Amino acid sequence: MSKAQVDFFADVSCPWCYVGWEALKRAAEARPEVKLSVAWRTFLLQPDMPADGYDRKEYFKERFGENSERFAASRIALEKLAGEAQAPINLDAATRVPSTLNAHRLIHWAANDGAAEGVIDMIFAAYFVHGRDIGDVETLVDVAGKCGLKGDHIRVLLAGNTDRELVLSLHVAAAKVGITGVPVAVFNRKSALVGAQSPSVYGQALDGTLSTTAH
Repeated sequence: MSKAQVDFFADVSCPWCYVGWEALKRAAEARPEVKLSVAWRTFLLQPDMPADGYDRKEYFKERFGENSERFAASRIALEKLAGEAQAPINLDAATRVPSTLNAHRLIHWAANDGAAEGVIDMIFAAYFVHGRDIGDVETLVDVAGKCGLKGDHIRVLLAGNTDRELVLSLHVAAAKVGITGVPVAVFNRKSALVGAQSPSVYGQALDGTLSTTAH
C-alpha cells in the first residue's frame, strides 16, 4: 500500500475549507490502495474575532458591501464545488460568524486522542449543515461527547485558557511559512494546492505525489 501525507491548513468557519476537506476525502476514497494521513493545521481567518462572533448578515454586508453580484457568484461557485465533493451545505443555516479559537483548541485535544477527524467533520457539519454556533461552548461540548471525548472535562478546559496560546502560536507559525488564506493542502511537504479544489484535482495531486515518491 502506498502512503501519502497531507498537511491541511484550514479554519472551521471557512466554507471553502469545509468543501475542500470533503473533496480531499472523496479523492482518498477513490484510491483505496493509498494510505492517506491528513494532519490538520490551524489557521484563524480572524484571530481577533470577539468570543461571541458577529451577526452573519451584518458581517457579509460589510465584507461585500453593495456588490451582490460578487457575493452571488461566490455562492454559486461554492455550491457547485460542494456538489462535486458530495458535501451537504446550507449557506443560510447559520446566523453568526463565530470565533473559532475554541474549536481549534478542541481539535488539538481530540488529536491527542486520535479523534481529530471525527471532531472536525462534526464541527463542519454543525455549522455548514445545521447552522449551529461553533463558537458556543455547549455546541463544542456536544460535539466532543458525540466523538467519544469527555464532555464535562472539555467544558472545564474551554472555560479556562488551556492551549489558547498554543493555538494562537500555530496560527502565527502558519502565517510565517506563507499561509495567507485557506484552505491550503500540502502533499508530502513538497507540493501545495491553494484554495478548495474538486475531488479530481486533489486526486491528481495525490497521484503525482505517489508517482514522485515511487521514483
